[in-house]
Amino acid sequence: MWPLTFLIILILCFSFLCSLAEAAILSVPLLRVRILVERKRHGARDLLYVKENIALAVASLVIINNGINIIGSMFIGQQITLRYGNHWLGVVSGVLTFLIIILGEVIPKAIGERFKTPVALMVAKVVRILSGVLQPLVQAIMAMLKWWTPDFKTPRVTEEEIKMMLKLGRDAGTVEIDEAELCNRVFRLKDLLATHIMVPLKDAFMLPVDKTLAEAKEKIILSSHHHLVVYDQNPANIVGIVDHRILLREIAKGNDNSKISAWMFKPIFVNQMLKADALMEKFQTFHQHLLIVQNNIGQNIGLVSMEDVSQELFGEIYDDKDAG
Repeated sequence: MWPLTFLIILILCFSFLCSLAEAAILSVPLLRVRILVERKRHGARDLLYVKENIALAVASLVIINNGINIIGSMFIGQQITLRYGNHWLGVVSGVLTFLIIILGEVIPKAIGERFKTPVALMVAKVVRILSGVLQPLVQAIMAMLKWWTPDFKTPRVTEEEIKMMLKLGRDAGTVEIDEAELCNRVFRLKDLLATHIMVPLKDAFMLPVDKTLAEAKEKIILSSHHHLVVYDQNPANIVGIVDHRILLREIAKGNDNSKISAWMFKPIFVNQMLKADALMEKFQTFHQHLLIVQNNIGQNIGLVSMEDVSQELFGEIYDDKDAG
């Protein structure tokens, strides 16, 4: 009797451990695992490998768990029949099935979900080794499944999931309201086009290229813009950008007879359909704060500044030059 009792306990232990590992590994978020890797927690790299190959890991655990349960139950049933007769087979099978459900499934999965991080780190190395051993078998099964199931490639983390995590973090108090709002505004940048946030050309502050500082002095002094657009004859014909501070400096030095064109630099043109996040890359790449927006046929239709994009992120920004 003792050998059978020991075998039943052994089966329950294996089932307990497999279910515990499966629940913990499935419950711990991939993002949390990456944080553990950055913190250099023991077992984190093995756990990351398991999470990135989650189908292989879960299939291996299921094969081991069910294999042990089925083979063990068959052997126990055979021994019970030989020793005590068929009338005890149903009783022992019922009890063993009940114990496997409670001790081998329900309880370990509850524990694994409750203590997912420490348990997942503890079992990650063993699960990785077992996955490697059973990989040929699992891959063969998955290869057969491809004949019946389409192969859909989905991103591991979607924008909607990140937004939901921010909302949950805000509701739980772990993320500040302004932090969540800022992150959501960052996501909205990719939905905003240059044409949505630009200043139309007719409303832009512009200077003619052939004027001297003396001739444009009053307009320059009264301007509240950091960078000014320079045009040649027709305002739609933009030929350059000038830094307002440089013009003020030259006026203060008495260089009134110098041409505005002497201080301008080449403008950068962007299409009206360029998204706001791509505009930020343009500002960084060309080290300019003002871009010229063109329509699809190359006509200049407006201006967009780095401040325009920043206001989409941080809201209205007060500038001392805007006062009065």
